[in-house]
Amino acid sequence: MITSLQNPLIKRVVALRDRKNRNRQKTFIIEGRREIQCALSNGISLETLFYCPDILSGDAERDTTFAALPPHLLTTDDGEGNLRQVAVSQLVYAKIAYRKKVGGLVAIAHTPNRKINEVEFPANPFILIVQGVEKPGNLGALLRTADGAGADAVIVADDGGVDLYNPNVVRSSLGAIFTVKTFTMSLNEAMDWLTANRLKIFLSSPSAQRDYTDIDYTGPVAVVLGSEKEGLPQRWLERDVVTVKIPMCGRMDSLNVSCSGAVLMYEILRQRNER
Repeated sequence: MITSLQNPLIKRVVALRDRKNRNRQKTFIIEGRREIQCALSNGISLETLFYCPDILSGDAERDTTFAALPPHLLTTDDGEGNLRQVAVSQLVYAKIAYRKKVGGLVAIAHTPNRKINEVEFPANPFILIVQGVEKPGNLGALLRTADGAGADAVIVADDGGVDLYNPNVVRSSLGAIFTVKTFTMSLNEAMDWLTANRLKIFLSSPSAQRDYTDIDYTGPVAVVLGSEKEGLPQRWLERDVVTVKIPMCGRMDSLNVSCSGAVLMYEILRQRNER
């Protein structure tokens, strides 16, 4: 059991909170039993699994937790296995965990190298584009909504926005980052992909003339959401896009980006269900 905060492995986990270290090592942190299980069931490879026996409250709970993981990952009696398991004290766990009550599990995972051109999409795909969103909680909430509304993919055009594998994004998504096909690319790459695949692009704007409910979303569509403060850059408006507005009956002129995304995505789901 690791009991020292100065242990090199523990220092490495803490260092992965920094985006530069995640990018350099091509690894990221997953915290929580549900999130780790979602990652494993959707093809994410784990390197190390940290567990706190005191939080797991005994061998029975630890056995129940590990029983939910694929058997080939766990170290066998002869020392073989694909996943390194490391027990840590409560003090050390408090250092590497983001949440106090999360079940006593933290994992280091390999960052997936997904390529969107290798994915086969349906005839009328529904894609969410997120560009410049600054708050990890908002991006995580959008991923959860994309999962619930049946989006075929989420593209994070990460020019100036939060890192998709920020621990707080992973945490706030509650595992949806793994259940939805997610891709990170530059803004230019995202725009070029949309054009090449002939998706109709929709933007939300308070100055738009048409309500979001007046639009037909049953064809190949992409909904683009921008930063909380600045919105979307002018480059999007220079494209062949359709702007829509969400009616605001009070004094505020806009919703939080995750709320706007939820309104638009569930309207798409409603129309497609009716069709």
